[in-house]
Amino acid sequence: MPIRHLTLPLAGSLVIVLMFACIVWGQVTPPEAAIVYSDAVAFQKAEEYKLASEEWSKFLTRYPNDVLAEKARNNLAVCQLKLEKYSDAASNFFAILKNNPKTDLREDALLNLGSTYYSWAKTSDPKQFDSAAKTFEQLYKEYPKGKNADQALYFAGESFYLSGQKERSLGPYKALVEQFTQSPYRADGAYAWGVTLEELNKPGEAADVYGKFLAAFPQHDLAAEVRMRQAETMLTQNDFAKAEQTLTAVTADPKFPLIDHALYRLAFARLKQDKVAEAGAVYAKLANDYPQSKYHDESLMLAGRCYYRAGNWSEAAKLLGDASKLPGDSGLEAAHWLCRVYLKNGKPQDAEKLAASKIAAAKESPQLVPLLIDQADALYDQPNRRGESVKLYQQIVTQHPKDPQAPQALYNGAFAALETQDYATASRLAKTFVDQFPKHDLLLDAKYVAAEAALQEKKYADADKMFRELIAAGDKRPEKGKWQMRLALALLLQEKHNDIIAFLSPTAGKLTDPALKAEAFFLLGSSQFALDQFPAAQQSLAASLAAKADWRQADETLILLSRTMHKQGDNASAIATVQKMQQQFPSSSLGDHAAYRLGEYYYAAADYPNAAKQYKLVADKFGSSPLAPHALYGLGWSHIQQQQGKEATDAFTQLLTKHGNHELAPQTLHARAVSRRLAGDFAGAAGDVDAYLQKAPQAADKADALYLKGLCLVGANDQAGAAAQFAALKKEFPKYENDDKVLYELAWSLKASGNGAKGTETFAELAATHPQSPLAAEANYHVGEAAYDRQDYAAANKAYSAALAAAKAEDVGEKSAYKLGWSNYQLGDYAAASDAFAVQTSKYAGGPLAADASFMRGECLYKQDKFADALSAYGQVQAEKLSSNDMRDLWRLHAGQSAAQLKKWDESIRWMNDLLAKSPDSPVAAEAEYEIGWANYNQKKVDDAIKRFTTAADLSPGRTGARARFMLGELYFEKKDYEAAEGQFKRVVLGFGGAKSVDEVKPWQAKAAYELGRCNEVRIRDAVGAPRVRYISEAKKYYGMVVSDYPQTPEAKLAAGRLDAINKL
Repeated sequence: MPIRHLTLPLAGSLVIVLMFACIVWGQVTPPEAAIVYSDAVAFQKAEEYKLASEEWSKFLTRYPNDVLAEKARNNLAVCQLKLEKYSDAASNFFAILKNNPKTDLREDALLNLGSTYYSWAKTSDPKQFDSAAKTFEQLYKEYPKGKNADQALYFAGESFYLSGQKERSLGPYKALVEQFTQSPYRADGAYAWGVTLEELNKPGEAADVYGKFLAAFPQHDLAAEVRMRQAETMLTQNDFAKAEQTLTAVTADPKFPLIDHALYRLAFARLKQDKVAEAGAVYAKLANDYPQSKYHDESLMLAGRCYYRAGNWSEAAKLLGDASKLPGDSGLEAAHWLCRVYLKNGKPQDAEKLAASKIAAAKESPQLVPLLIDQADALYDQPNRRGESVKLYQQIVTQHPKDPQAPQALYNGAFAALETQDYATASRLAKTFVDQFPKHDLLLDAKYVAAEAALQEKKYADADKMFRELIAAGDKRPEKGKWQMRLALALLLQEKHNDIIAFLSPTAGKLTDPALKAEAFFLLGSSQFALDQFPAAQQSLAASLAAKADWRQADETLILLSRTMHKQGDNASAIATVQKMQQQFPSSSLGDHAAYRLGEYYYAAADYPNAAKQYKLVADKFGSSPLAPHALYGLGWSHIQQQQGKEATDAFTQLLTKHGNHELAPQTLHARAVSRRLAGDFAGAAGDVDAYLQKAPQAADKADALYLKGLCLVGANDQAGAAAQFAALKKEFPKYENDDKVLYELAWSLKASGNGAKGTETFAELAATHPQSPLAAEANYHVGEAAYDRQDYAAANKAYSAALAAAKAEDVGEKSAYKLGWSNYQLGDYAAASDAFAVQTSKYAGGPLAADASFMRGECLYKQDKFADALSAYGQVQAEKLSSNDMRDLWRLHAGQSAAQLKKWDESIRWMNDLLAKSPDSPVAAEAEYEIGWANYNQKKVDDAIKRFTTAADLSPGRTGARARFMLGELYFEKKDYEAAEGQFKRVVLGFGGAKSVDEVKPWQAKAAYELGRCNEVRIRDAVGAPRVRYISEAKKYYGMVVSDYPQTPEAKLAAGRLDAINKL
């Protein structure tokens, strides 16, 4: 805008000394001189300055010493000034001051001299401004309160300003404004002061002066311009809000001469406040209302740009469309921005067409390269033509290497190449950028493209180095977090997990961007997972989801988190985590992974039905997934775990049919052999094993297959073949990891094929060579069984003890403890037997042999005559759980007998009656009757006892019967019914096989024979004659029988003593 608008005339108070004001007629000046003087005045008043000048010169020549000479010289100088004879005028004004320093004309002469220098400088000799300034300063100095002081200050400031001494002009202006509030020069002085400050780049001070101007002269002609200038100072100070307020006031007057400029700057002020829509409206108003303004074309274009920035695409397109038709650069720039609008609106074809149509016209324009970039960007935005954009970007750089936008084009080309996966080109262009533009703002962005290209080209070490350099160089860049993540990925792809942990552990938590923070913790957790640091990995992955639960890899994070839980054995949490992922991301591309992992976790948790369900989901819904074969494999094993051989076989067959060349195919043959064996298809299973063996598996896998084939032969009941298979396996793979299982199956096959002894040897070998095997306990048990069967109870005891010590399975442990008790029992070590049975009842309280063991504890105590303890132990037996009726009968019998030993006759009778009631035909019924009879006897219930003993005797042909007959004889003997007693005793001695009776009867026969001797001996004393002789003979007969037939019995010695006594009669 124009700089200065002065409103006052130059030196408006030139002093003319008139004759009538200065002449005292008749005193000094002669008449002829007065006539010349008067003519000069008349000429000067008529503004005939040349004539006046001639007359004033004549006067001074003729009358140099006249009293009016000084005034004449002053008037001459004024006329010379009017005639622009500045040198002459200055000389005359200067002469007045020099010739008479104290002249009354001094103040006016100084003003006029200054004005002369000022006018002289303005018209022809700018050097005179300095003289003018000094003269005006001298005037103000000498007459600070004089009538011309305000003029002096004003023109001193002006003179300094115009002489280029702007800083010195500030003082006079300031003094004028502050000291002469009523001066007509004050407004111009204030205006000049503000402008000068503005020009001296002191916008704050200028604004203050402008404010004072407006306060003092709100209606001044310059007020609008001053407001305009005040606004400019605000803009200079970046106080855009105040500038907007001021400019709004200025533009409210449509008659303001600089209205277009004011609107232009108002739009700028709004634009600087990011009020882009409001700025656009002002630019549009300027272009619409002032079509002749020099700002029109640019404003029309800028209006479109503002609406572009505001996102008002339709308005932007309309304005830019109009502007693009303008001639010159404004039209071309508008076309450029219209291209950007098209690109923003997803119309790359329109942008390409417009850019191409303008390129020819822009050959010599600075808009050429922007339009070329628009064309390239339009190609980039068309995915099928994105590759063409790379070539065009390169062409721009090649043809316009010095253009300011060449770096942008080069960068765009590199980035486009990266996007189109042309990583080699991306790397080359990015490195070219780095070499050619090392100080450009896009340098780090180009370095990122180079690093990313290296990463995508699997040049991980190079990418590692580049990203580290990028991070170091861009420490303050907002993309630093992203670059850190790419570096972490480069480390991950190099499997430098420790480096990732060291890098991200102190970094992840400090990231402020939630998505980057989530990614950082994800990568950290991934590396911790890879190093089996599962608790730490779980913590990091949880932190990732806490940072941003829906970040772009949140689904993958949840799956990996579930894996950490699974690795720590927390399958329930792992399952819940995957289910959360499925619920949160139902359309995730990792749906197959989620279902597969669920299958794995359910399988690990032994929930095989749900595992099968998930595996089947993968196979059916994600049949083309790389996980489908694995899912079918898992599905098959899930069915195997449920003993569903057919279903498992179907799954494995599907895998082999659809994925016959998959890496799992060989082991699937092996797995199908397992399932076919489970389904009872032993021939098919063996065939799968043979097919698998043709795949030349590794040694360990081959051994597994041979073992499985042996099991198939067992299933087919080819025990001899199975034994041969296991023996061959043992020979080929003596150090097979499942050697214990081989020996176990071999042992059983040998036994089943009739070679029990060899089988037992094999069990013994298993126990000896694999003492830590879970099969060692059972092997020792079978060794014990063999020893027990051959009545080598000591060897059995050792084997059972080893089995019990090693037993992990309850059935083996219980049986081993039980038979250990029995082996000790058979050895007569009832205390040890009782301990073994006690261990069994304690350790295997719920086992099927627990009741039997409880009974045998009682038996062991019974055998040790610990009848009270025995009776207590019998009382704890659960009769219904005893393994046989005979054992239940024996339990009741011995319990009753234990009670009898404790003289608990009623309790003994209860036990025996219970036995007879529940098992009347029991093999021990006779003993029960006997025990009741014995209890009755001890209760003095002789008749009841006789009845019970008689029943017992009738029921038993053996020892119990002999005992019962003996007791009947005793009862009759006590009743002195010797004949009846003798009859019962003879039944014992002569009955029950007589001399050929079983050994268990003979002691009772000895007792009975002895009692027969007594029956006769007790009657000798009272008998006479033949009876006496008979009694003596009978007594000697039976006592002799005892001595001769039962010499080892206690009764033999007694009988011998009685014989001696009788022989002395």
